[in-house]
Amino acid sequence: MTLRQFLVFTALTLPACALLILFFDQPLARFIHGHFGGAAPFFATLTATADKVHDALMVHLLGLPIIFLALGLAFAIGRYALKKKAATIFLIILLTHEFSMVLANVLKGTVHRLRPEVLFGTGYEGTGLWATGPHNDSFPSTHTATYFSLFWPLAVAFPKYRGPLLVLPGLIALGRLVLGMHYLSDVWFSIWLVVALTFLFGLLDKPQKMQTV
Repeated sequence: MTLRQFLVFTALTLPACALLILFFDQPLARFIHGHFGGAAPFFATLTATADKVHDALMVHLLGLPIIFLALGLAFAIGRYALKKKAATIFLIILLTHEFSMVLANVLKGTVHRLRPEVLFGTGYEGTGLWATGPHNDSFPSTHTATYFSLFWPLAVAFPKYRGPLLVLPGLIALGRLVLGMHYLSDVWFSIWLVVALTFLFGLLDKPQKMQTV
């Protein structure tokens, strides 16, 4: 992704998320809840299965999650033993994945947005931002950030396979809407967060020739 592409995506995403939060998130959530509830079992099963695999990869070994050890080892061997510059992709995935999850959770604890399930139940007034009580961790979507951060760096590095690589994270993101766990702005912002971190850490692969066009 070039700097210009990232800036265009940012200029589209941030105001769009603001408009969604203010005007469109809630009616869209009600529409999805009312018309696509039949797909909920499929997305629930898919998400639970993906979570089990990811949880297994996050088990600590030698003080670090297995997935971080594997990515770090792949980077070290590829970059320094085999002298393959392309091995930097493993470092980019590692950093993007870790920072995406951390920042998503930090934002959750700052924004305190009520989840759609509250809207479908007791309901609430306003946007649901900075709310007290339970179920106030909707923005952004950690699931979306988690799975996009594993696959988006690969999609950028291998654009020929971008479609297949984004099937799983795309379904996970869609499932957050169908399951009533998140609003569209929650998911969209998480995707932007991953794109931003991938772009930032991607500079490690070309520190002296950042693309501008």
